[in-house]
Amino acid sequence: MFRLLRSGVFLAVALLGMARVVAAPIDATDVDGRPLRLNAPGAVTAVISSSPATQQQTRDSGKALDRFRGRADFRLVVVVDLHGSMAGIVSGYVRDRMRHDLDTEAERLKPAYQANGNAHSPRPDLEGVVDFDGKLVDALQWERDAGKLRVTVFAKDGHEAARWADLKDYAELEKTVARALGAAGAGKP
Repeated sequence: MFRLLRSGVFLAVALLGMARVVAAPIDATDVDGRPLRLNAPGAVTAVISSSPATQQQTRDSGKALDRFRGRADFRLVVVVDLHGSMAGIVSGYVRDRMRHDLDTEAERLKPAYQANGNAHSPRPDLEGVVDFDGKLVDALQWERDAGKLRVTVFAKDGHEAARWADLKDYAELEKTVARALGAAGAGKP
């Protein structure tokens, strides 16, 4: 009897080790006032941090993913990390500025959308979130260092596929997203 019970316990432990832990939802509201789940199942989602110190790196890393833009199974969300700054005092201005930047980005992305057979305007798909208090940074388990380009990629099932504490190689990000999408050329730099 003891051997049977012990075998059952080992089997249960082995099965638990193989099961994926359900990811806690990471919810936010974008600058357009729309609720969004950063790790929503159904699409590969790249979440990229931005701060005053990393604005250009954020743009460059986002451009590395242009070939996926306009696909129904891919999302890119930019989280602007302003915790610890005085920006919360002018939160309305910050959000207005971000909406303006997203409008400009939508124009830039039209060719990428067309290349993916998507004739719709990119603007409704562009998601930017401001994190004034650091709660989203914490939920993403990012280090509270706005000087680093932090990136998390969620797979189509909503689970984390990859993360970088300070992304330097944008081609590595592009390859990771390609693999998660099962895209052709996933092994190419």
